[in-house]
Amino acid sequence: MSDQCKLLGPFSLFVQAILGLLSLSSLLFKRYQEYPHQRPWLIWFFDVSKQVFGSLGIHILNVIASIIFGGDDFDIDDEDENPCDYYFLNILFDTTVGIPILWLFLWMIYNGCSRLGIEGIVSGQYGNPPKLSYYFKQLALYILGLFLTKSTIYLLLLSNDWFYLMADWILSWTEGHPRLQLFIVLMIFPLIMNAIQYYIVDNILKSPEYSDGEDTAEGHVSPNGLLNQGKLVENYNSINGA
Repeated sequence: MSDQCKLLGPFSLFVQAILGLLSLSSLLFKRYQEYPHQRPWLIWFFDVSKQVFGSLGIHILNVIASIIFGGDDFDIDDEDENPCDYYFLNILFDTTVGIPILWLFLWMIYNGCSRLGIEGIVSGQYGNPPKLSYYFKQLALYILGLFLTKSTIYLLLLSNDWFYLMADWILSWTEGHPRLQLFIVLMIFPLIMNAIQYYIVDNILKSPEYSDGEDTAEGHVSPNGLLNQGKLVENYNSINGA
């Protein structure tokens, strides 16, 4: 249909490019709000690039999955198929239930690696001076956590037609206006939800010495599970000369 949402059209790609720039800008703005422990640029780049690479991969997967599964697997008429509905669902689940699921998988991964004695996996801590080997280890673990999270969300979405029908109902007011629907689904909604997600995940990934508030690592919410063993606090204290 000519008025159907098209995720790979010229207008869609333009909107997605703008979304990427604005999303990155939100993380840059967050850095300038860090007080009193602002991360050095290199540390900030390492932390943020994990989300950038992860988000890029997830975005590509969401677009491909939305085109493939956007209607054929939900027992609805072909004329009602709309990949924007499925993309909307993916963003909704990624930025809500996906966050605690990601936290849980990262907790399992970090604890497993810790038991194996793998060094350089404490999220946000790259050594002094920072080591690329530590960064790539943490990046790989984060991507693994994202992959497991996304697989769980895909299984959840494909398990029930009701999710797709709900998205179709929510976006029904934009039917017949494909560019408006694309702007809502690819720009407005993801920008708001991704900004919230990036803020939360950035707090999870960064090292505790850059946490806002008191100058302590205690109480820092980290999925690596090392805090209870004291290793994260010891690492923090050693960095700060305690």
